[in-house]
Amino acid sequence: MNKKLLLVLLVSISSLAFGQKTESDSLKKAMMKEMSLKGLFKEKIYDFKGKKLPPFELTLLNGKKIKSEFLKGKPTVINFWFSNCHPCIDEMPLLNKIKSEFGSTVNFISITFQSNTEVNEFLKSNKFEFTHVIEAKEYIDTYGFFGYPKTLIIDKNLIIKNIEKRIPNDIDNEEKNKAEFIARISTLLKELKKSN
Repeated sequence: MNKKLLLVLLVSISSLAFGQKTESDSLKKAMMKEMSLKGLFKEKIYDFKGKKLPPFELTLLNGKKIKSEFLKGKPTVINFWFSNCHPCIDEMPLLNKIKSEFGSTVNFISITFQSNTEVNEFLKSNKFEFTHVIEAKEYIDTYGFFGYPKTLIIDKNLIIKNIEKRIPNDIDNEEKNKAEFIARISTLLKELKKSN
């Protein structure tokens, strides 16, 4: 338990026992507010690790439908992104590199809340070689996250094995961070392919 919280609880208990109001009351209120804010900003997506991918039937960029069951049988990479997200755009060349390494032996899906028009316009000047799912706001909301990008690595049985968040924004270690991002995903995909 957090030492500050423990101290607040002890002081509160003792002040209740003696019927006293102390400065700890305001400290207690501040701590409770901080804890509720942390809960408010907790990204629930990480709770999905080790669980089955929530099922979906979503729309592809070409207007056809795709079901989550279609992904069964081989590992899958799902990237959540949007076109005004600079960290999303920064990692696209890395994701494209991973896709070129594994080709059709792995499913590569991108999911966005944006429309067909917005995604097509973006792809005119940006290379992102995944299969694109559009207008998926409701599905994205099931994961309870607000920081983009997020990348799910999923096994052949649709179990979420890992969740990658954005590459750290660290200019001094930029190349190292990019190499580690590629290595983590590639290594896990190789392991998942062996288990097929």
